[in-house]
Amino acid sequence: LAAVLDKSKKHPELDEVYSSVLLKKYKKSRKVWCNYCTSLASQQRLDEMRELLTKALKSLPKDKHIRTICHFAQTEYKQGDPNRGSTMFENVLTTYPHRLDLWAVYLDKTIALNDHEQSRLLLDRMVGLKLPIKKDEVLLQKVHRFRTVHGDAARLSSIREKAQNYISSNQED
Repeated sequence: LAAVLDKSKKHPELDEVYSSVLLKKYKKSRKVWCNYCTSLASQQRLDEMRELLTKALKSLPKDKHIRTICHFAQTEYKQGDPNRGSTMFENVLTTYPHRLDLWAVYLDKTIALNDHEQSRLLLDRMVGLKLPIKKDEVLLQKVHRFRTVHGDAARLSSIREKAQNYISSNQED
């Protein structure tokens, strides 16, 4: 019902459905909160969307907080204020620095904005993390792809050198 109202641009009715039914009956559902966030952002009701995050975090179990915050941050990047989205990602990554999935989403959003300097800084921070071998391989591939497209020859060769050093140091183990 909410999706139909959203597509038909019946926003007052949509708000009523969310506030009177969905957010009460399914207040522990991350998807309901995230769908309402996306709907508010598409209507450019960003202040209400930001207030919604606070309400969502109060209602949702703690194990759903990270993914919810990540969704709201991505929505900020896409339809709101990219700086606010960046701050949200930074706050989550301060608490969970080894979550490569969060780093990857954050990096993808900065690349999509063509913010190459911020992307380079993020990649440098990611390379400095002490990660398990499998995650490091994925990270080095991501760095290599970015440097191939947006970097210069010196930076690309430094990444290749780091990768070879990493491989040789792990073969000794």
